[in-house]
Amino acid sequence: MPYDTASAPIGVGFFDQNAFRKKAQLILVLKTGLAGLCFRANEYEDGADAFYQMIGDLEPGTELKLYREPDNVHDKWAVSVFTQDDVNLGYLSRFKNETIARLMDEGKKFVAYVDEKPNEIEEPAERRRTQAPTEDYRMPVAVYMEE
Repeated sequence: MPYDTASAPIGVGFFDQNAFRKKAQLILVLKTGLAGLCFRANEYEDGADAFYQMIGDLEPGTELKLYREPDNVHDKWAVSVFTQDDVNLGYLSRFKNETIARLMDEGKKFVAYVDEKPNEIEEPAERRRTQAPTEDYRMPVAVYMEE
């Protein structure tokens, strides 16, 4: 005799326990351009032109990975940014990365997304005033903390 799921008590059968767990909330922490794009472009295996073509093809909303690099000799608060295919795009600017790095060191999780199409970027006056010298807005990103 087959099991009758219609008359079975609640909790019997197929029950997705993850359905009621709290979903991660993302908190916007920083909108910035990346540092080190020129350096990464020159190291790219297919050449600089292919690197800039690849970042130009990234759609807004594309998820990027962030990694903490505490042993970086140039910046003790270094946070590197990679594509999902493990292509190193560069770093969060050393003028804006310390808080994120400290939180990462304490176990907080961060994720970044391509913020806007690089070829659609305008340079408004307020961006130029707040832009760190190392930021390159050919690769704009938004960094979120998972809460």
